[in-house]
Formats: sequence, structure tokens, C-alpha cells
Amino acid sequence: MAAASPTPRSLRPLASAIALGIVACPARSFAFDAEVRAESTASSWQVRGPAGAAVLSLRRFTQTLSLAGSSRSDDPRAPVVRLRARLRIDSDFGTACDPGTDRCLDELNRSRAAEFAPLFARRAVDLPFAFLEVSGLARGRVDLRAGRQLVVDPLGFFLFDGGLARLNVGDVASVEAYGGWETRSGFPLSNGRYERDGLLRADRAGWDRSTATAVLDRASATVLGVAVDVRASTRLDARLTWRRIWTAEGVAEEAVAARSDLQLSGSVRAFAEAVYMVPMATVTTAALGVEGLPARGGRWSVEVLRVRPVFDLTSIWASFWMDPTDEARASLSLPLSRSVDLSLGAWVRRYVLDSEVPDNSAPSLGALLNVGASASARVRRPRWDATLRASLEGGALGMRGNADLALRAWVIRRALRIDGLVSLAHVRDTLRDDRSLDGVGLVLGATAPLGRVAQVSVSLEDDINTVVGHRVRAIGVLELRTIP
Repeated sequence: MAAASPTPRSLRPLASAIALGIVACPARSFAFDAEVRAESTASSWQVRGPAGAAVLSLRRFTQTLSLAGSSRSDDPRAPVVRLRARLRIDSDFGTACDPGTDRCLDELNRSRAAEFAPLFARRAVDLPFAFLEVSGLARGRVDLRAGRQLVVDPLGFFLFDGGLARLNVGDVASVEAYGGWETRSGFPLSNGRYERDGLLRADRAGWDRSTATAVLDRASATVLGVAVDVRASTRLDARLTWRRIWTAEGVAEEAVAARSDLQLSGSVRAFAEAVYMVPMATVTTAALGVEGLPARGGRWSVEVLRVRPVFDLTSIWASFWMDPTDEARASLSLPLSRSVDLSLGAWVRRYVLDSEVPDNSAPSLGALLNVGASASARVRRPRWDATLRASLEGGALGMRGNADLALRAWVIRRALRIDGLVSLAHVRDTLRDDRSLDGVGLVLGATAPLGRVAQVSVSLEDDINTVVGHRVRAIGVLELRTIP
């Protein structure tokens, strides 16, 4: 039986509490600091096949407007009011045509299924976040937040519309609860960026039932979450969290996660993290590691982890067994001098491919091992810096290697910077030879600050490989920043 989704009426007490907290702020003398940022990005890119014919051409213009503000009172114990918002407008003026058949993909041509791309949009307006927060209520014990907000914890990135309340127990612990509706694709001002894999959703209003049947109609999902943070002086920082998301079709996600960070000494810390999916009764993520900071500078770390893919539990993919990936890795970074840094890394990766086999008659591949290593060196000078990186991984699943050289140089100090990148890639796939490739990437760009409030950047990229051919992209960015 599908779980019932609470109505907006059931969340009114939380909304009322947030509104009451805002109104209850003491009427003292205070100022309001604000910052406005605007960024305009123009990009033009094209994909050409191995024969040189243009397969996809796009010209995209993106504008982002960000607003940040906070109150400033003459009373240090007064609550602080913060406002954060970002609006993004994305428009495409290009074409997606096949010159061989003279057919073009379009979001509006629903009469011809072969030419209809249901998730392609020429114009998109997105609200990544917009919330009002009041912190420091009840003598610093209570924080309230309402609006579109992002939660980042061991369960991952999660965006929702609703309210969050936090109770601070001194400097030792805090308890928070949040509820609302998940920000999903198909709804206004939302692109579903942080949704789980497994389902495609869109606003199907006006669509024929036979059109793009794999794309589901939009459906709201309710979320409830609780988290406890513990901070024992400067040695221990831990978080335990639970989150449940459900719709009329059933539970989409219910998980419990824990994270801890323990300072073993002045220069060594241990960390651990685990995620448990309740409906599946499965640990989907587990990690354990140690990190140290040597006396002469740098950093070293050793970590083991297991990751199992997770899908929306209302999708058909959730009914399949998903094979995990186990990994053990070590890294070391240290300064060779005041201007030269060296980084080294090594790892062993174990793939379990019991269900993913080259063909239906092949036996299980079982556990397969790949080993890899990486190295990088960076040189910093007053007028330029350069970074050389290389990595190589090989084993039962084939071989993958890449190397790149990046250079940044101030041609005119604080007025014009030139950026360049050259990269090489080599991939040999044992399971599917058609995915094997050799590639070269070239990037050339320039950045010019325009005083203290603006900056202009341009870049030209060309990625070439034996599978796709050429992928050319040109990008221009204008960034403005003002403080009223």
C-alpha cells in the first residue's frame, strides 16, 4: 500500500513557528549588509563525428543573479537575519540536427517521436536556492530557516522547499528537523539537479499518452528529516541523520547516515562514514580513513571505502541487484620547496560484476581488480604557475591513462591572464572494445579583471577522440559584483 503524503496543512505549524521567530526579533537599531552578483555566460559548442560532419551545434546564453544580505545590529546578542537567493536563466539558440537525414531534435515536435527530445528545453528558468534565515533566537539556542534550501550531509546533496529548525545545546550539540517538498524536475523554477537516478520526469501537460512513455509526469514528494550533531571540544565532530521521501506511489528514499571526525593528535585525524538504506536493508556507502599533516607541511591519507549505486525506490531499477565497488587508496602531498609542490597517489579498486556481463550467455565475471597510480607537480611563480598531472589505471577491465599540462600566466600584472591546457587520454575497455579511445584536448583562455566589480573571461576548447571526433566549445563569461 502506498504511503500517504501529508498535505501542506500538516506543515503549517512549522511555517508558523518560522514566521513567529522572524516577527519576534527585538526591535533594536541595526543595519543590513547586502551583496549582489551577476554573471553572464555565452557559450558556443559543436560536436563533429569522426568523418568531420557536424552532429550537434549549440549556442547557449546563461545569466545568473545572486543576492546575499544579513542584518548587523549594535547588540551582539541580537538575532541575525540572513537572506540568500540565486536565479539562473538558461537559453539555447542553437540547433541539434543530423545533416544526413535533415532531421532536428526539438522540444516541441511531439508529432514525430524520432525528432522529439522530451528533456531538451530551449529556455529554462531555475531557482537554485532562496531562503530567509533567523539565527540566534532564544539567546542563541534556536535557528530557523524557510524557503528553497540545500542540505549537505552524509546522505548527499538534497534540495527542498520548506522549513528547517535547529536547537543548539550550547557548543556541544545541536538537533535539527526539516520538512517540506523535494525540488523535482517538471515543476516551475526547478531542474531536479539533485534527484536520485532511475526516473525521468517532466510536465506532460498536452502530451499524447504514446509520446515518450519512459518520461513520467511530474509528482510532488514530501520530505521529513532529523539530524543530530555532536561536537566534543575540538577532538570529535559527528553527525547522525535520517531522511524519508515519499509520494503517492510509495517511498522514494529512506536512509540513515552517520559521519564522524576524530582528532587523534595535533596532526592526525580519523574519519568514518556510512549510509544505510532502510527499505533495502543495505549499507550503500561505507568509508574509513586516517589523515595526517606532517610537521614540514603537506598531507598524507589512507582510506578504504565501498560504494553501491542507489536509485529511486519507486523506479524499476531499484528492483535489480546493484554490484558494489570496493577501493583502498593512499595519497601524499608535500612541498619540495617554497614554490614547488608534489602529490602522489595509489589505489586498488575491486569491481564485482555478477550481473553485468558482455552477453546473456556469458558466465559471471565475479570480482575483478584494477590498480592505479597518479602523480602531479605544481610550480608557482609571481607571474605564472604550471601544473603537470598524470594517472594510470589497469587490470582486468582494461587500461585507462591520462596526462595534462596546465599553465596560467599574467601577461599584464592584475590586468590580463592567459590560461592554457593540453591533455592526452588513452582508454582500453575489456568489456566493450567500442568504448576504447585515444584523445587529445586543447584549451586556450584569457581573463581580464575590470576594476574591483567586474571580470571578463573567454576560452576556446577542442576535445578530439577516436570515438566522437571533434567537440569544440567557446565560452565567454562576464561577472559583476556590487555591494550597495
